[in-house]
Amino acid sequence: MRRGPMQPPREPALPYAVKLLSTRSYSTRKLRDKLRMKGYLAEEIDATIEKLKAKRLLDDERYADGFVRSRIETHPRGKSALVRDLLARGVSGSTAKQAVNDNLTEAQEFDLARELVGRKGRQYDSLDPDTRKRRLIALLSRRGFRPGTIFKVLALPPDESLSEDTY
Repeated sequence: MRRGPMQPPREPALPYAVKLLSTRSYSTRKLRDKLRMKGYLAEEIDATIEKLKAKRLLDDERYADGFVRSRIETHPRGKSALVRDLLARGVSGSTAKQAVNDNLTEAQEFDLARELVGRKGRQYDSLDPDTRKRRLIALLSRRGFRPGTIFKVLALPPDESLSEDTY
């Protein structure tokens, strides 16, 4: 079945955008893409986004901060993976880096890597030490941890990488 040219939706873009934002947050680019896919005209999309920004309902910095905090809790990643995820969601590079640096310190990143090695490293216990180390390096690299952090974590004695800090 062949469809004719897409007609703009009957509902104005602003109420539709507010409805989208009421269910979850969006970056400016992702919201723009959603509105474009729905068939709204570029002028109406631009006006809607400006109104949402003026009312502080659409804010890429706030979106990036919330995204990073949520990811740290639910899907631990290193700084580079968090920046990459934000860039994929349409957040600018400077905003992404600022949000990651504001919400994830070097010490926290080290702790996340250490916890990941403690949790996932048990799967590799039966492997010879070199293979185990290679696989852990690959795992941590895929998760966006920087080489310095990876080698610090892997340099810890095996029992220390799993244990909590004690005073």
